[in-house]
Parts: sequence; C-alpha cells; structure tokens
Amino acid sequence: MPPLRVVAAYVAVVLVWGTTWAAIKIGVDEVPPFIFAFARALAVASLLTLAAIAFRQRFPRTRRMLAVAVAVGLINTGWSWAIIFWAERFVPSGLVSVFGASAPVWTAFLAHFLVKGDRLSTLKVVGLLLGLGGTALLVGAPDAGEGPNALLATELLVLMPVTWAIAAVLQSRFLTRSAPIPIVAVGTWASVLVLAPLALLEAGEPQRWTAGSVLAFAYLVVFGTCFGMVVSLWLYRKLRPTTLVQVIVPAEAILIGTFALGESVSARMLGGAALVAAAVALNAVAGGGAPAQAAPAAVAAAD
Repeated sequence: MPPLRVVAAYVAVVLVWGTTWAAIKIGVDEVPPFIFAFARALAVASLLTLAAIAFRQRFPRTRRMLAVAVAVGLINTGWSWAIIFWAERFVPSGLVSVFGASAPVWTAFLAHFLVKGDRLSTLKVVGLLLGLGGTALLVGAPDAGEGPNALLATELLVLMPVTWAIAAVLQSRFLTRSAPIPIVAVGTWASVLVLAPLALLEAGEPQRWTAGSVLAFAYLVVFGTCFGMVVSLWLYRKLRPTTLVQVIVPAEAILIGTFALGESVSARMLGGAALVAAAVALNAVAGGGAPAQAAPAAVAAAD
C-alpha cells in the first residue's frame, strides 16, 4: 500500500484533471483558443520559474536532460494544448478527454521497444486492439452539423495520445532524478515559443475576458498545470503508473460536460469511450516487467 501522501496526491490529480476539460471549454468559448493556450503557457512558465528559484531547485544542466525537458514540454504542452484548445471549439470536452485516455495503451506498445523489461503481453495486445477500435469509433463522433472542423479535430486528437506516450517514455527514462518544478518550467517555456506564432494569427479576432473565462484561466494555470503536472511527475517516482487515471478522468469529464455545460453525448461516443476504458483496464491488469522507477507513465498531463 503506497504512503497516504502518495494516495492523496494521486486522488487530487485525478479530480483536478477531470475538471480541466470543462475549464478549457469555458475559456475557448470566449477567447480564441491559441491566445488562451499561449496565455496559459506564459503564466505557467513564469510562475514555475519563480517557484524553482524560490525553492532553490536546480534547472537541467546537461545537454541531454535539457533536450529531453524541452522535447517533453513541446509534446505535453505546446503541441497538445494547440490541439486540445482548438478542438474544444468543435467537439464536446468529454470526447476530447476520451481520446487522451488511450495514452497508456500506446505507452505500453512503445515501452516494449524502448523500456528494458517492459514487454508486450497477450492482454496488452488485446488492449491495443480495443483501443484502436474505440479510437476509430470516436473519429467523426460529433454531429455532422458541426462541420468539417469537427472531423479534423477528432483526427488530430487521434495523434495526441501517441505523442503523449513518447513523452511518457522520455520522462521515465531520463527525468526521474530531476526536480519536477524546473523540468516542467523549461518545457513550458519551450511551448510558449511554439504557441506564440499561433496566437499572433488570432490577434485580430474578438475576445471577451469575462469573469468566467478569467476564473477558468486561473484554475487551469494554478491547478491544472502548476499543481497537476508537477505532482504527476513526482508521482512517477513513487508508483508504477496505473491507468486508473485514464478511466476516471474521462468519465468525470463526460459527466461535467453533460450536466454542467449541456454537451450532448451520443451512443457512438459512449461506445468508443467504453472500448477505450476496456483497453486501459486490460493494460492495467497486464502490468509490466519494468521496475517501478523505470516504468513509463502516460497521464493526461497536458490537458
């Protein structure tokens, strides 16, 4: 049984990440998505840099560690936020979260080739097939009335968990001994550079920073990223990542989206979500041969 503080941190991350999808939806309904994502990244990078200096935590010093921190940041923040924030203008927030839930399945597949001792088993292969089936069902799940952007959004969301899996393997192999706050700060600064030109493209679009969007922004910065990403990186060192997060978070996100935001839920969406949930559950049951400190994680750290 893990220590109480580890369990508490795990539960807190799950609860927070289940609500961030709705907060993003609230924000991008009033502010252009790339501007909203850029502002979040800039705020997070600034706050974490100040925190790292205040706590005297060392920033990456070797070229390899710096390169990995930048690569993980570009994947988990820059690339992912650009897709998520834009996609939530056209598809339900709960559906976006389900796509991210398949990340552990892809992590198990990549770990077979990249992490010593973590091999594919029959259960993991079955899980991968179920995950692929669920993902295929989810593509184009939004109503046809949403237009071609909704289809493009779901197609981009298919790629997102694959890149999260790559970031998870990189983190587990190269960043387990680094202080979490400066690592996330460096990666987020890299994402600022990626999101800046996209934000400039939307500079002429109307934006309304109402009380709702400001609160959503503050919640995403403080809890969704500064708390969530730093604590999740700390948790990677304490337990072999379980995929329970990827089952609970989308379920929470769907419930919040349906009852709080009035988003529609179709049978196709629920069917795809069920297949993805079954896939990650099989992956959890299958476990892995890698030791705890080397086992890869794929948490939706970028939502």
